[in-house]
Amino acid sequence: MFVKKKAFLTSTERMDLITWKSTALLKTYMTRFGALKPRKFTGNSVKQQKLVRQAVLRARELGLLPYIK
Repeated sequence: MFVKKKAFLTSTERMDLITWKSTALLKTYMTRFGALKPRKFTGNSVKQQKLVRQAVLRARELGLLPYIK
């Protein structure tokens, strides 16, 4: 049976926390192999998941997050 996790970013005022600078927050949305966790595990909406993906890609490009662990 699948148990859905409660999303951290449930309210709109927390959506400004998703930036490429917040690497600790972005690491919670990544697997141990460096891939992004899907929406059904994180509980994010589509808009939030797109923001997380964009921030992770920017942080990887700047060298703050690894591509592969």
